[in-house]
Amino acid sequence: MWLSWVDASVVRRRGRPHRSTASAVAALLLAAAPAWGQTQPTRPRVPPHFAITNARVVTVSGPTLKAGTIVVRDGVIEAVGENVAVPSDAWVIDGSGLTVYPGLIDAFGTIGHPEPRGGGGGSDEGAPHSWGPEDRPGTFTWTTAADDLDETDERITQWREAGFTSAVSTRARGLFPGQAAVIDLAGDRGREMVVAPSVAQRINLNGSGYEGYPGSLLGVFAYIKQLYLDAEHYDRVWSAYERDPRGMSRPGYDRTLEPLREPQPVLFPADGRKEILRAVQTTAEMGVPVIVYGAQRAYEAVDVLRGRGVPVLVDLDWPAPPRNGDPQAEPDLATLRAWEHAPTTPAKLEAAGVRFAFYTGGLDDPTDARENVRRAIELGLSPDAALRAMTLAPAEIFGVADRMGSIEEGKIANLVLADGDLFEQGTHITTVVVDGRAFEMAEAGRQMASRRRGDDDDDAEESPWPTGPIVPMARIRGPYRNDPVTLIRDGTVLTVTNGVIEGGDVLIRDGKIAAIGRDLDAPDGATIVDATGMYVTPGIIDAHSHAAADAINEGSVNVSAMVGMKDVINPEDPSIYRALAGGVTTINLLHGSANPIGGRNAVLKLRWGADAEDLIFDAAPPGIKFALGENVKRDRNPDRYPTTRMGVQDVVRQAFLDAQAYMREWEEYEALRRENPDAIPPRRDLKLETLAEILRGERLVHSHSYRADEILQLMRTAEEFGVRIATFQHVLEGYKIADEIAAHGAGASTFSDWWAYKVEAYDAIPYNAAIMTKRGVVVSINSDSDEEMRHLNQEAAKTMKWGGLTREEALKLVTLNPAIQLRIDDYVGSLEVGKDADVVVWKGDPLSMMGVPQKTYVDGVLYFDRELDRERQAALEREKRALMEKYLPRSGAGARVVTDADEEVEQ
Repeated sequence: MWLSWVDASVVRRRGRPHRSTASAVAALLLAAAPAWGQTQPTRPRVPPHFAITNARVVTVSGPTLKAGTIVVRDGVIEAVGENVAVPSDAWVIDGSGLTVYPGLIDAFGTIGHPEPRGGGGGSDEGAPHSWGPEDRPGTFTWTTAADDLDETDERITQWREAGFTSAVSTRARGLFPGQAAVIDLAGDRGREMVVAPSVAQRINLNGSGYEGYPGSLLGVFAYIKQLYLDAEHYDRVWSAYERDPRGMSRPGYDRTLEPLREPQPVLFPADGRKEILRAVQTTAEMGVPVIVYGAQRAYEAVDVLRGRGVPVLVDLDWPAPPRNGDPQAEPDLATLRAWEHAPTTPAKLEAAGVRFAFYTGGLDDPTDARENVRRAIELGLSPDAALRAMTLAPAEIFGVADRMGSIEEGKIANLVLADGDLFEQGTHITTVVVDGRAFEMAEAGRQMASRRRGDDDDDAEESPWPTGPIVPMARIRGPYRNDPVTLIRDGTVLTVTNGVIEGGDVLIRDGKIAAIGRDLDAPDGATIVDATGMYVTPGIIDAHSHAAADAINEGSVNVSAMVGMKDVINPEDPSIYRALAGGVTTINLLHGSANPIGGRNAVLKLRWGADAEDLIFDAAPPGIKFALGENVKRDRNPDRYPTTRMGVQDVVRQAFLDAQAYMREWEEYEALRRENPDAIPPRRDLKLETLAEILRGERLVHSHSYRADEILQLMRTAEEFGVRIATFQHVLEGYKIADEIAAHGAGASTFSDWWAYKVEAYDAIPYNAAIMTKRGVVVSINSDSDEEMRHLNQEAAKTMKWGGLTREEALKLVTLNPAIQLRIDDYVGSLEVGKDADVVVWKGDPLSMMGVPQKTYVDGVLYFDRELDRERQAALEREKRALMEKYLPRSGAGARVVTDADEEVEQ
């Protein structure tokens, strides 16, 4: 028999083994494995069977063994325990003084698929331009990272030397780069590295590899949803055929949709609460489970993650100050908070009971992973949870816990031998076992890792993190007060619909206006607001805004009705707070004007601090943005139809004709389904569904416009199909055709006095709003600007000079009239009993240069208060100073408070 017994006893010291002990064990293990890089023989020439005895064994899934034995045969753990008998044919290694852990798993990355030289940006050479979702750009769902693994990827050795025995490997390129695979890092042959070839579909939100649609975050979300709707329809058709193919035409095979017939989890990028909610809501629409990755601010969304049972992959590349940065640099508050709070995420996930795993993310050196985990432990993460997040947790999340992630009988022999606690400073990994094969981490490798970090030998183990308690976060978002009952007393109340009440009171109860008048009795417990010498008005409504959005235009196609602003609402945008400081309580968040038919709108209540979904004005009917004129016909690369004003109307007409055909198709299906309940429904098309809603009168049209001739064109085209335009936006030549607009029934939302900023605007006049008002058009003044939105009261007041409107008519331009245009005037736009308590208290006449909002209520909740704002700003300044002193003590603490890279929170 060619196997032999080897007595591997080694000399050890009390506690931790001498360095030579670890080396001896590694040498013995290596003797039981093929030499790296040698040609493999046709049959094993080394023993495939060994046992590690007398080692501390951290099983992860069960109790830790103080002096355990692990028996390995043919790459699998044959036995593990404290009283395990060592087979007579096994090599024996005395592991006294060593600790054995399950092999570490890097839960997300591209190991085995290195980026090609020159990086991954740009589009694939020769790839056709994508003109719509049917072109399926950057979509490789049929591929798997298990295919074509590059065993020469230097990261395989580098990661293995850092203790990683396995990784979840993905491709990086495209919106759908393909299926993730779990691989082991033995690294000899690609196909032999594969543990599970398909565990999830990866999604990118900014994938490269194509040009054209989708060209924005708006389009990406619409594209993702359409792809899964197509997969659902594809599956229905094929399932019906597979049940009984007789008499049926065979469906076409689609390699993109075939892997989606059985929906598997999707890997969705998400950092903080905003993105996590988007991921959860989008995948719920898609009907697939989600695993979020990135998640360094997941502490903001532990309630969502726990409630939805969403697993999380946390990027260990913690943000930190640059080592040799500018000493005079003054980071914004968001950056400072990232440095401080990102490493607290794991502890908060653990406390909330959220499943999570770690991945190395942007770390160039995988040996930094344990150091960064150590930082999370210092901030409250338990060592047991930390180890689990690098072993069993990723195995469970990806469905391979039956074969890896813990030291158990029958699992793959992926092991890490260390000379101490894995997360203690100074502990060294001596040997890594992958698939039963041993690899030593050479001392040279440790020194190389230290040099990669830029450390000197004397301070290589010094923590880069500052000491001291966590600096608590001051509150940026959220209301100041939420009182059940508020009485605003003794102000000049401008009701808009029922005149002016001098010395008037407004009683707010449970978010509604309960009473208006003089000398109202204060209910018990009511909060009293003294408005003596002040003015009280309804909240301002901006009928045309692009605030609070992470994308505006999907301009790659001429009809983008499939995209929706709801998908990209940014509830963290400081412009929301600034709008409240200007008395604005509701906005019509519109798609841009890059295409004749743009995307769906979102009417928002500015509930500062609420999630995106909770900003939605539920009572507002849905709408969509159209656009006319120069913006939609301008030159593009590549050229996009239309390029003339005539072509714009052709696009609109053809879109309506396509929608009519789509409606007929569904009507025929509904008739057929009454006779045959098993009839297969038509393919859902998000673009045509939206256009059909317009034709059925269920969705309002808000059209960007300038010239009178084009406005007439669109009205006549719409009337062909029984459609009425809800509002013309900008409508700078509306005064020329005011009678026609009024007869059509459209509203007009215009600027106060913008003109001559481009050729289309040359005939604009400041009398436009007044002329249209006097001709019977419902007119509003809008901002189209985050800055102008803050003083819409003054913009409306200009019409008293330019056109002689009354004070009431002027105030209606930014209150009741936009509410009428958006069909929400039953709820907002005037101070009336029963309406939503969207109320502004002003110091100074709001229709003058002296009008300054003091308090702004939305649904009776105080979201802006000028005095309390000063306190909030002071708290933010204190927080920033403390963080500057902690992380950049030599730079001096700045006093300017910013919440993102460009924006100050300052009124």
